[in-house]
Amino acid sequence: MKRGLVLIAVMASLVAAGAPAAANERGRSLGTPVAVRPLPTELRLTGTGAAWRVWYVSTSWSGRRTVVSGTVSVPTGRPPAGGWRVVGFGPGFNGTPDACAASVAGTPPFARPLGEALLAAGYAVAVTDYEGIGTPGEGSGVHGRAEAAALIDVVRAARRIAPVSPAWASVGYSMGGHAALWAGSLATSYAPELRHVGTIAVAPTTQWGLQSAASGVPTAPLNPAIPYLGRTLPITDRADFRAEDWFTPRGLELVAAAGRLCVADLAASAAGVTNADAFLAPPAAGARFAALLADDEVPVTRYPRPVRLAHGTADALPAALTELTAGQLAAGGTDVDYVPIAGADHFTVLAAVAPTVVVWLGEMFRPAYARE
Repeated sequence: MKRGLVLIAVMASLVAAGAPAAANERGRSLGTPVAVRPLPTELRLTGTGAAWRVWYVSTSWSGRRTVVSGTVSVPTGRPPAGGWRVVGFGPGFNGTPDACAASVAGTPPFARPLGEALLAAGYAVAVTDYEGIGTPGEGSGVHGRAEAAALIDVVRAARRIAPVSPAWASVGYSMGGHAALWAGSLATSYAPELRHVGTIAVAPTTQWGLQSAASGVPTAPLNPAIPYLGRTLPITDRADFRAEDWFTPRGLELVAAAGRLCVADLAASAAGVTNADAFLAPPAAGARFAALLADDEVPVTRYPRPVRLAHGTADALPAALTELTAGQLAAGGTDVDYVPIAGADHFTVLAAVAPTVVVWLGEMFRPAYARE
């Protein structure tokens, strides 16, 4: 009861705190909420008891403190003794403009079955928007450490505003699978006060070197994620990258559009555009992207907690990439299991895998380290 009263007092002060953009993150501990607002009803998943949009302190790609936004949702009913167990969730990439943030755009219909299954199973769900998406400044794009920090720190924020347990699992889909894996590799060192129990990545974006090779094929369709890299690479630690050195005028138009459009609309704008249309020299561009993203390949050294991977066999993002990652993790000594989801594509996989994810989570939260 005492913890509940403290949470109510904290919530009251945060909701009254004003615009999050005015908050000063300096001197605040990681995961500290700087503003909290009720999540609009239309953005809530079925089975939500209470939900908030939260702005919280995290670590930028640069290593400095920053403010990231996200959401925290808890199930209906009374929390169990010790609080709701937590899933820190990394959503799929939807674009870098603020309007594309998960806390603004909501959960896409194809992703709702997994989120609702988690709530129905009794898990609080803390979702990050990632750095610079939903907050001032540009998004940092593909940056493993920044993604991991945003995911771990939204779990810390959940601890400040809801009756949740310190035990948590990192779960993610697509780019969020990349974030979840990075979070799983860093969780025990970055947030030792939490009890990380394992990682689940569904259709994760991995093997950047192999993926980037496709950008070197002149006649292949342009990957609609590439224009976002044209915006984010110059503002992170790849300071020598200039979009105008690699993109044609048509490609630069799409890079500019990536600053305004979410993924679905940008994909429509890029329909029919080939790598030869977008790049000055496609083979060189593919090699350059592979080199720039090398530092953000998911770590494959031994993870301290179990890792579970799933990927649809009909996914345009080849399941073979996840199978390769699973093999690398196993070779590094990680407790890893990979399950191909027969017939599922990049969008239908979430509904198909939801029951399996719930089973995996139950197994992860069972060991002693999850209950210490």
